[in-house]
Amino acid sequence: MARWIILMFILIAAAVPCSARDFMVEFVEENYMENQDEYGKSPMIYHSFQVRSHAGLKMLVLTGEHPYHRRWLRQYVAQDKGFLVKVPGNETDLFIGSKVYEIDVTNVHPFNPTRWSMKESRVFDTKDMPDKQAWMVAGPGHILVLDQNKKRSELIDTVVKRMGYIGMISGNPEVALGAFMNQPEKFKMIIVNYDMPGMGAQGFVDKLLKIDHKIPILVETGYNNENRMRQYLSKYSGAGTVTVTPVALKRLQQTIKTLIKPGTKT
Repeated sequence: MARWIILMFILIAAAVPCSARDFMVEFVEENYMENQDEYGKSPMIYHSFQVRSHAGLKMLVLTGEHPYHRRWLRQYVAQDKGFLVKVPGNETDLFIGSKVYEIDVTNVHPFNPTRWSMKESRVFDTKDMPDKQAWMVAGPGHILVLDQNKKRSELIDTVVKRMGYIGMISGNPEVALGAFMNQPEKFKMIIVNYDMPGMGAQGFVDKLLKIDHKIPILVETGYNNENRMRQYLSKYSGAGTVTVTPVALKRLQQTIKTLIKPGTKT
């Protein structure tokens, strides 16, 4: 009896699919070629997408015998440029580190950020992304940085990466809020510069707290802005997760360590 139970457990475990992570990528270019096999009826297909990802430029080599899915993807690239790529959990590091990655064509899915809870904002708008890379939505450990200053945001991103986190940089509050609303569980904390267009930094922070009142938020008020500093301190005195500082870069690594407590978000 015990042997049968063990055998059933092995069969069930084997049937459970390996967990996958979703990466958002931006289409750049398609390479497609068909060669007719001299002794076969099916064409030999080479098909790849060049894409931007948070981990840099990549070549996705699309494998598998799925002509209808392949044709659907080819039609889609003429309409929009966003894709979700499903990567097995045990290949996440391989995907991030590779310039060329083979993937079954059925694991590549069209993705339109304007239609998926993004409040009519485009995640792939390169003017809001200093390094012109698309966002990656996969796994915990992301830090969202809202800052219009390219040099400052790059310095913050360098610190974030050195600590082992994934920085998501935006200069547009609406785009950043849409990304957070999409998958709030992915983020460890938010870093916000006070100088923001549109809804402004305060409006952005207010909406963040309505979505998740436990997310650590670091608000930078800038040099020589004592009135603004007092305003933010007064407004968010009751929000235990909001920290106000004149300059985010000053002792940023230690601040991140303090705000992201073990077990805050996994």
